[in-house]
Amino acid sequence: MNRYQSVIIYGLLIVINGIILMALSYNPSRAIQYSIGIGMILAAVFAIISSNMSKEYQIPRKYHAIHAGGMMAYGLAVLFLAIDIELFFQITTFFFLYYGIVEIIFCLQLFILKTRIPLYINVLRMIIGLTIALGAVFVMAASELDFSIALIASGLTFTFSGIILVIFNNALMKERALPLNE
Repeated sequence: MNRYQSVIIYGLLIVINGIILMALSYNPSRAIQYSIGIGMILAAVFAIISSNMSKEYQIPRKYHAIHAGGMMAYGLAVLFLAIDIELFFQITTFFFLYYGIVEIIFCLQLFILKTRIPLYINVLRMIIGLTIALGAVFVMAASELDFSIALIASGLTFTFSGIILVIFNNALMKERALPLNE
């Protein structure tokens, strides 16, 4: 397994978590707590693997390590602290805010480092981070009105972030596969 494959796996695990949340949205149960908690811990393990496989690339190593830490903390918090649906939403909202803000901060660091990453990709990633953070706000507001809608919003936010992770990973793989003109 290489670092690209491990990123795809943890991106797909995030998508699966989103689908599980949407599937269970009209019948919330303990299954949500266990499946999301275990699923995110498993995704965090693959993020750690990605980080460790990126030793020669400082930026991806930090990026995946930050993802791993956040997902591990979220998975453990859901497993051990989310004793009711309100706590689940609070923990999930905090995670989405964390994930979105970290994405924005990471892009700002890339601007400062003046990396080879094109400006439009950095701006797009910042917009994605903002979208995920706004997903947190929507989940928080929806949880006050209807738990099912809040679960669907959580599932959509997870699915969106996992798909984006896989898409950007595939774009990076294709960029690295292109021959360099020296």
